Amino acid sequence: MTLHNKMLGYSDVLDSIFLSVDYCMSPFSLDEHGRNLIYVNHYELCAEHGTSGGYGSYMPQSEWWPFVHCMYGLQDCLNYNSTTQTNQTCSGAESGVDDDMALSGTDSSDLDDCECSLHGVAEYCADQHLTSITKSELHSCAYSEYAHDLAAKSKKYAEAANGGDPLWIKVDNMTISLSKDEANEIDTWGDQVLAATCIRIKELGGAVPSSCPF
Repeated sequence: MTLHNKMLGYSDVLDSIFLSVDYCMSPFSLDEHGRNLIYVNHYELCAEHGTSGGYGSYMPQSEWWPFVHCMYGLQDCLNYNSTTQTNQTCSGAESGVDDDMALSGTDSSDLDDCECSLHGVAEYCADQHLTSITKSELHSCAYSEYAHDLAAKSKKYAEAANGGDPLWIKVDNMTISLSKDEANEIDTWGDQVLAATCIRIKELGGAVPSSCPF
């Protein structure tokens, strides 16, 4: 969330980089979030890599990253498979009131039409951000063997790259990690990622986005 607000929320920065996201899917994460986490990751990987191209193919990142960020913003709803399981609403989830760091999301349009469930949030975020694939294609993909294969390859890549620590990002080959003190360091981490990205764009001779801090 903070990384989006600090960097990827700026269209000029997002348009200047190649972005990919991978998922560790550790047993600890499953214990914390439950089996729905598998399908959350499947939805996001299908949006990122497309419904047929396989791991390593990419959809327009101006679509799939806002979709992923939208899903994170409504994270509390992703624990449920129907609204009968919770008194939570999409507006409540978006506000961040139940987030461990009280981080709010940035999608606020038509939240009254959003069902606070995994399927409902995926559909809402697809309506808001995806145009290259349909909602039915996304839903079918999320529960397919194809999505399982995407997740297995993503997990393998993530674990090889960072040893299982979930909060990190590579800017080219430089890893910028976040220590365990997430609540106190996440804002600084976001600033560091933006600065490192802007410096690298400049070093490579690219046009430095106006949103860069120099």
